[in-house]
Amino acid sequence: MSTQTSTEGSVPQRLAHTRELMRREGIHALLVPSADPHLSEYLPGYWQGRQWLSGFHGSVGTLIITADFAGVWADSRYWEKATKELKGSGI
Repeated sequence: MSTQTSTEGSVPQRLAHTRELMRREGIHALLVPSADPHLSEYLPGYWQGRQWLSGFHGSVGTLIITADFAGVWADSRYWEKATKELKGSGI
């Protein structure tokens, strides 16, 4: 299985691939923030991992992935948006 990132595949497929990599590397939980190391307000595509992996397009939120759970934490501004965008994703 390749570890190259791809824009292809659905969110459930991306989660499954991520979980397989986590299992292989002995990682129990993965935290994916919506920030880069510089806490930039506007992120270049390279740092938009939470958005790519979860499908949630809110400007703020944190994704947590474990072997049997995935969830996005966002403030109340994004609850309706998150509910719509994450529906059927396994998150």
